Amino acid sequence: MRGPDHRTRERPRIAVTGQIIHGPMREAHAVVVRNMHEGGAKVRLTSTRGVALSGAVVLKLAAGERDCTVVWQAGDEVGLRFSP
Repeated sequence: MRGPDHRTRERPRIAVTGQIIHGPMREAHAVVVRNMHEGGAKVRLTSTRGVALSGAVVLKLAAGERDCTVVWQAGDEVGLRFSP
């Protein structure tokens, strides 16, 4: 369970499909991006349940790829921080 929400701005809600790519074998899992801003995104895993993500991942969208770090995971929802 996540702690209190300390965001200073509201996150715009969206529904964009993409993939999270992780691990040495570059495993890909389908996701729906639920909100996104300049610092990160919240995504929902759609194709796989029970996947535990941590560390460095890549968020692949139609507009391109972003290197990210998994900040939190609660079930099938994952919080990502974009790498600089």
